[in-house]
Amino acid sequence: MGCEYVLITGTHENTPQVINTLYAPDGILRSDSWQRLPGSYHGSGCTLAAAVTAGIAHGLPIPEAVQEAQEFTWQALKRGFPSRHGQHIPDRLFWAFEDESGNKN
Repeated sequence: MGCEYVLITGTHENTPQVINTLYAPDGILRSDSWQRLPGSYHGSGCTLAAAVTAGIAHGLPIPEAVQEAQEFTWQALKRGFPSRHGQHIPDRLFWAFEDESGNKN
């Protein structure tokens, strides 16, 4: 019993990079490093969890689902917008309003 995979995120570390590590029963399956974005975010963990779940639901292998979910989450945070209480909210629909070169429409 228990979970087969665990993703430990480095979001609360005081480092210039966020390092996320995916563990499997045999140890580290993958470790990814992301540039730390400035500011504080509300909903980043929920965004990541939902994106991993979506990748798995689309049939991606776990390591690939985790990698793509991290990329999606980082992009959503990068394009986040401030709330009235200081934290930024991820822009989860960033992809719907950009052209092929990544410019907002």
